[in-house]
Amino acid sequence: MRRIAFVLVPLLLVPTLARSQETSEQQARRLLEDGRTYRAQGKLKQALDNFGIVVSSFPGTEAVGQALLEIGRYRMEVDGDLEKARASFEAVAKEHARSDAAPGAYYYLGLLTLGRAATPAEIDDALAQFARVETLYPRSPWVPRALQASASGLRRAGRYAEAADLNRRVSLEYPASDAAPAAQFELGRALALSGQPRQAMEEFQQVRNHYPQSEWAQPALERITALYRLYGGARPVFAADAGFAAGVGDVLKDVRALASAPGSGLWIASAKTRSVVNVDGARIVASVPAEEPRALSIGPRGELVLAAATAVRVGLKDVRGFNLPPEKPGAQPRPVNHILAAAVLRDGTALVSDEEREKILRFNAKGEHLGTFPANDTARRKVTRIVVDAEGGILTLDREDRTVRVWDEGGRALRALGPAGLKKPVDLAVDPFRNVYVADEELGVVVFDPQGRLLATIASPDLRRARAVTLDPAGAVLVYDDRAERVLRFR
Repeated sequence: MRRIAFVLVPLLLVPTLARSQETSEQQARRLLEDGRTYRAQGKLKQALDNFGIVVSSFPGTEAVGQALLEIGRYRMEVDGDLEKARASFEAVAKEHARSDAAPGAYYYLGLLTLGRAATPAEIDDALAQFARVETLYPRSPWVPRALQASASGLRRAGRYAEAADLNRRVSLEYPASDAAPAAQFELGRALALSGQPRQAMEEFQQVRNHYPQSEWAQPALERITALYRLYGGARPVFAADAGFAAGVGDVLKDVRALASAPGSGLWIASAKTRSVVNVDGARIVASVPAEEPRALSIGPRGELVLAAATAVRVGLKDVRGFNLPPEKPGAQPRPVNHILAAAVLRDGTALVSDEEREKILRFNAKGEHLGTFPANDTARRKVTRIVVDAEGGILTLDREDRTVRVWDEGGRALRALGPAGLKKPVDLAVDPFRNVYVADEELGVVVFDPQGRLLATIASPDLRRARAVTLDPAGAVLVYDDRAERVLRFR
């Protein structure tokens, strides 16, 4: 027995001794991989702790670049702290340029820049970051992601043909990459925006054929449905859905606005109930209190933006009040207490329509006043709706002059719809292809194409007085009828 015990003790010590003899590189790599596992399991604090230990305790190892990249992703995707995220990615690009993490850092720096880009020059800055991935690291697995992101930037700049070509290249050259489904979807999107709806439908169908399990398959089906309704026949066809019902009781009284976004269902703003409710058919899923609700829009991350008379709610928890600087030293700030409409841009800027001053006011994410929109605008505007389309275009409705205006993010006027062709416009919506839907109390819903040409008019004996309008993800038109006190769906 004594001899057996003497043999077993060294055997039991083998794993411990092997672990203690790991190099710093191996230890750092182990912490990095464990951190990635934690993140995949949703253990975010433990993941961040592991990445931090790699950076602080193993500074000379190759794993540091990857750990900094993961920290940057955490700051961007979990914390939403874009400045800290940028600092991490820049540290990788500057201090670990030869590591496998460097192309990923350039990719994310490009995404951060593109996410806030409001001018052609800023989009070009993002494109330059993406281009460095392929130029400096041509064999990196980050290349297809960077190419696909570049295509998104080109689409944002209105360079649809170039965007389509680049997405097509990703689909053909990197069909097995994780960027391929998005590239195939974006190919259809670029074609639709460039006025080629039938070719776009074919490319969206390819998403469903080749990547049926991807996150892009369902949106592709929705885009096909919406495009076919508009362009599948000689003219657009919208038929009333007799079986549709949304909301119930007082929720459907004195409705001021509707809003819908993928994954969020239908929101109804009711002055009667002093609330905004999310409904699934007749069932109320969620409710948010709102004194004097005025307008609804959807934010850049799909969050609800509610404009009430004295404040704007972004999402379900962020309530923002706004003040203008005092007119003279020592005076009190001037509150904005007559809000008509509001929207939030990609960079966090809030556009707030002030009924009292008859201006659209701009405020940054901290609530600081930045001026008017457009900048130095001297015109008096009673804007009752502000909507931001998927390409960054800003649409405003002035009910008094019966005009919808379309602006770029810099405040440059692109085009105007009306007053000819409109009688009593009260609300508007825009689809992913930049077609504009205007609810008009006398006409129903008037649809204009991206160039401002009349595309269709949705009228029905069932629709007596349109008061609010929105679109579901598949392009069906949801209209609140103020006389019937119900929401109608046309598809």
